[in-house]
Amino acid sequence: MQRFRSIIKTYLEGRMSEKELSERLSAHDDELHSTIHEQLESGAFDGLTNPAGREEMYNRVMAQAKQTESGLHISYRKWFRVAAAILLPVMAVAGWWYYTQEQLPHKLTEHHITRSAKNKVVLTLSDGTAIELDSSGKGVVARQGNTVVLKKDNGQLVYNPSLNKGGEVLYNKISTPKGETFRVTLPDGSTALLNAASSIRFPVVFSKDSRQVEVTGEAYFEIEKARAPFRVKTRGAEIQVLGTKFNVNGYTDESALRVTLLEGAVKVAGSRDSVMLHPGQQAVLTGYDAGVRDRVDLEEAMAWKNGNFVFNSLTLPEIMRQICRWYDVEVTYEGPVSQKRFTGIVGRNESISEVLGFMQTAGIKYKINDRKIVITQ
Repeated sequence: MQRFRSIIKTYLEGRMSEKELSERLSAHDDELHSTIHEQLESGAFDGLTNPAGREEMYNRVMAQAKQTESGLHISYRKWFRVAAAILLPVMAVAGWWYYTQEQLPHKLTEHHITRSAKNKVVLTLSDGTAIELDSSGKGVVARQGNTVVLKKDNGQLVYNPSLNKGGEVLYNKISTPKGETFRVTLPDGSTALLNAASSIRFPVVFSKDSRQVEVTGEAYFEIEKARAPFRVKTRGAEIQVLGTKFNVNGYTDESALRVTLLEGAVKVAGSRDSVMLHPGQQAVLTGYDAGVRDRVDLEEAMAWKNGNFVFNSLTLPEIMRQICRWYDVEVTYEGPVSQKRFTGIVGRNESISEVLGFMQTAGIKYKINDRKIVITQ
């Protein structure tokens, strides 16, 4: 097992390419599978998982390994991350983690902070009326001109414009608090899923020649094809599409605007540069510069939509920004901020202890007072 740890550590330290990593691990494929199975059966994770959980973990690793044999790059990365988590090892009850420096385990401190329920998803009508959608019943929520706003049984909001689309252009806005997501069906049938601490502003009826919305924070779109292009304005940039599936991460506390394309094609235009995306690519806009990432971990980019946190070699501040938005907590740092990078996955419906616990195992010290976290390393 020490050989595998050494290989993975070399990769994490940047002294080995991903291609070399794949070749090194593939050369010992059978031995690696056997080692993983022995680790799961060794009792090393007793108290962290039960026998059924260990069996599920092993089956998941083996399933990823099978997909790896077909040459799928993204599947290989999943397989590597699960294998690395077990080999290092640092395990959390709800997921798996590894970090760049091995540490002896510390006793975990339990903190059962869950998502805050004090704030609500709010629909702001054209006249400024605010409606809390969490507490509103299903059925007709509002009428905006010739458009009926309906709340479905599953909580989703749907805009149904009448065939008579004349009259004044009215705008609505939906805002999510920290710790909540919300899905809306727009007037053209396109859908938008808002992440926590996000908003979307849109006309209750799209014109024949234009479909345009404004977004803050993060949103995932599935766009209906139509003659009029669909445009998303966010953080000084504009995204133009015809029919596609894509994610927009425009949180202002992040270093860059990121647009990730799953299907179709989009054009992302910043204040100076513009780029075209194809499926599996990501546009990254920082200031006046725009670039394209070709090899994007779609699992990581879409983790929030699937109810997970997926961290792929992220720094502590990068992780804590996501944690703060979801659990509605504040974080401050005393002393120098750790330069360690963390990789792992955990469900977003778990207690914050599942995330903070693995940091503590990795040597990160913290204190919690109410919903305020102080990193004290």
